[in-house]
Parts: sequence; structure tokens; C-alpha cells
Amino acid sequence: MSNDQVDELFTIRNLFYVGAYQQVINQCTNPSTEPSYEDGKLERLVFLYRSYIAQGNCDIVLKEIDDKQPIDLKVTKLLAQYVSADKAGKQKAITEAQTIATDELSSNNRSVQIVLGTLLYREGLYEDALRLLVKHSKNLECVALIVQIYLKLDRTDLARRELNATKNWAEDAILAQLIEAWIGVQIGGPKYQEAFYIFEELSQNLAATTVKLLNGQAICNIHMGRYPEAESLLLEALNKSQSDPDTLVNLIVCANLTGTPKELIDDYTTQLKNIAPEHSYLVELEAKSQLFEECAKRYTVAN
Repeated sequence: MSNDQVDELFTIRNLFYVGAYQQVINQCTNPSTEPSYEDGKLERLVFLYRSYIAQGNCDIVLKEIDDKQPIDLKVTKLLAQYVSADKAGKQKAITEAQTIATDELSSNNRSVQIVLGTLLYREGLYEDALRLLVKHSKNLECVALIVQIYLKLDRTDLARRELNATKNWAEDAILAQLIEAWIGVQIGGPKYQEAFYIFEELSQNLAATTVKLLNGQAICNIHMGRYPEAESLLLEALNKSQSDPDTLVNLIVCANLTGTPKELIDDYTTQLKNIAPEHSYLVELEAKSQLFEECAKRYTVAN
């Protein structure tokens, strides 16, 4: 899109960023919202298929995108293959992603950068993801993913530096506000309240009370000790989506902090195991359980 073109994907972008995936799908399949320029039409398709992936509807993506499509759609299909594949299938997708990421021509494509960056991030290949994402030319979504990686690595200093540099050209953008909220949650203290206000304001401004924004508000409330408010937000998120793993993890955390009956916590944990058996929370829980069992074996109960 050239500088003199209006961003006809403005609404679609922002709805996607806050997790309003069904609204994105509705917008992208509405003929009246089709952009007037070819690059916009292609980018709209990418947002459409990424929304299907976010909803867990990878089959649609795998069925509709073939090998004759542009690289933008091919990498989107590759992300769908990765998300829906078994361990061997995931490794195959990763290998292909790494090959595309090192191709000079492909790696300068904004869709390749963000979609493959997302795939590599999800696999925990942070160095590979960063090498690809830093090639961006003022792509705010790439910046957002770079910040998420820095926060994952507990490098809040680098995340803040990235945000400050971005403010020179995207200070008022909704995604820039989200980035600031994520960093605020990581920093803590008074930043929890500031982050809460950002999540709350975005919900109101976009008329999109999404699972993602509800979880953001709930996390801030948990850190500020406002457990009933956090639980209320999380139950609202659960009503919107029974299959969102982050909502279930946050409900488990909140329930443990409020002395909720073990049976309910076990129910949430079972739900999480059913929908996301490899979630990092479950992996860590299993590791700590095994460590506890090993420690317990060192002691015997006196008769």
C-alpha cells in the first residue's frame, strides 16, 4: 500500500489484533469491504485464513489454499498445517518454514515475516523468529511479535526499547497500545492498573469484548488482588469460548488464590488437558508433580 492510499483494512486489522476473529471473518467475506487495490485484497485473504486458524478451523485453510497461490497464502497454509499436525507433521512444517525464512526474496514479504514469525514463535524458536521479524519495514504486527519474544525471554528492557522506537511512527495505533499493556503487565506495580485501563478502553472503543481483552483485564485484576472481579471476567470469557486455554489457565490460577473447591479446579484442569494437552502450564505442572513424588520418596512415615 502506497503512502497516498487509505488503509482500507484498518477495521479488519484492529479487530484481528484484539482477537475478534469471527468479526474479521464476517468483514472479510463481505463483498462491500473488498479493498480497491490488489495487495489489499491479498492481505485481506491472509487475515481471513489466519482468523480461521485462530478459531481452530484449520481444515478450511488447508482445503481452500493450493500450491498455485502466492507466497502470502502458502505460508498461511503452512501455519495451519503446523497448528493441526502431529509431532512429525509439525517438524516438517518447521523445516519448511525455516527454508522459506532464509530465502532473501520471500523473507522481505510482510506476510511471510509475521506468519512464519508466528509459527517459529509458537515452536519456541525465538532466535529464528527474531532474525526474520527484524527485517520488517515499519510493520507494527512484527514489532508486536518481537516484543512478545522479548517478554518471553524476560528482557523487558529490550521490549520497552522496541516500543519507544515504534512510538515515533505508530504512537496512537491500537496495536501499539496493546504492546504497552503487555509490557505494563510484565513490569507490574502501578503498571497493572494502566494496563487494565488499556484493555478495558479497547473493549469499549472497538465494541469488541473479546476473550483476549477479557483475559488481559482479568490478569491485571489478579495481580492487583481483585480476585472476584478477575473471576467474573474469566467466566465471561469462558462463556464466549469454552475452548480457550488461556482462559482456563487463568481460571485455575484465580481459583487456587481464592480457595475454590478442588473439584472445580480439577474440572478446569481436565478441560485444559482435553483442548490443549501440550500447554506450557500442564507441562510445568507435570514436571513439578514428578519432582514432588521424587522428593517424597526420600522420606518414610514412622510407624
